[in-house]
Amino acid sequence: MIADPPESGLRLEVVDRVAVISIDRPDKRNAMSSAMWTALLDHLRTIQHDPDVVAVLLRGEGGSFSAGGDLAELQVADARHVDRYRQLAEEAVHALTALDRPKVAAIDGTCFGAGCSLALACDVRIATPTSTFAIPSLRNGLVYEPAFVHRLVDVVGSGLAGLLLLGGERWSGEDAAMRGLVDRCASDVATAVDDFLTALRAADPHAIVATTAAVRGGLQRAAL
Repeated sequence: MIADPPESGLRLEVVDRVAVISIDRPDKRNAMSSAMWTALLDHLRTIQHDPDVVAVLLRGEGGSFSAGGDLAELQVADARHVDRYRQLAEEAVHALTALDRPKVAAIDGTCFGAGCSLALACDVRIATPTSTFAIPSLRNGLVYEPAFVHRLVDVVGSGLAGLLLLGGERWSGEDAAMRGLVDRCASDVATAVDDFLTALRAADPHAIVATTAAVRGGLQRAAL
């Protein structure tokens, strides 16, 4: 099932019980527009109501995961538009985080700003060694959403989060794995992701949801 035309910038396809969300806006290195955040919300509602979907794969096309938010929308003079954009982005990332099926992010190339937030909304993150992670919000004259900051701090700690947010550091996939931002660094991301999904494709959907909830509950307690 394909839910979107290729030119939409965001595609949903269900393949062998896995919902594959592809970010595909190569001319902008997969930067997320308002329309793409809206489409993501629609896709997540579709997935939530599909009992046959046992997992979600989030990936980028064209050599980038996502360059983050679309600066053309974030740096306009219309404050209402910027506020609406930020609300959409936060709502979509929260919806992705809350989705009850396990989610894996396959990261290759650029993963900046809101791209990092999308990746952090997933349960498992697998990146290539040549992936690049950064949150250049200060350099772009922007404030990274507090909810996204909190999630980053939960995952890597305040010091490492400060290196990204305040120090403007860029990390390779190997750096990100060493510092806990991603869970595995693999030269062949597609194979590593497929290995992860193989067991899920054969498992009972109710058991998957229950196990995913238990894993997330354990993470929440560990963060306290």
